[in-house]
Amino acid sequence: MPLEVRIDPELRVIFVHGDGIVTDADLLVYVKEYLVGESDFRTFDELFDLSGADLLDLTYDGLASVAAAAAATDPEADPVKIAILVSEARGLGFSRWYQSRRESQGGRRLTRVFWDEAECREWLGIPL
Repeated sequence: MPLEVRIDPELRVIFVHGDGIVTDADLLVYVKEYLVGESDFRTFDELFDLSGADLLDLTYDGLASVAAAAAATDPEADPVKIAILVSEARGLGFSRWYQSRRESQGGRRLTRVFWDEAECREWLGIPL
């Protein structure tokens, strides 16, 4: 799978690392496996590292579906954070569009897109 997921219960962070070709379907599977339902993971911050992923197969329609599914899982209390790490303009564009779409679907997670991993981790409050 192009998304490797590691959960750190002490830090309350889900680390997602994209490698190879990442598709809309991969992102939707992630949402369904880790965020849907009464999972405690819904209250964890997320560090989504797409800096080494190939995002050419992502589509706006697919990301809209992911955004709607993900926004529906957001906890109502105490907003959590999503940090998206990118390394190219395409990743920045898709990530910002996803952020906007997610918010328009009622998403309550604080979302930011980063070029630099150290800044990303600092914003989340986790060590390198």
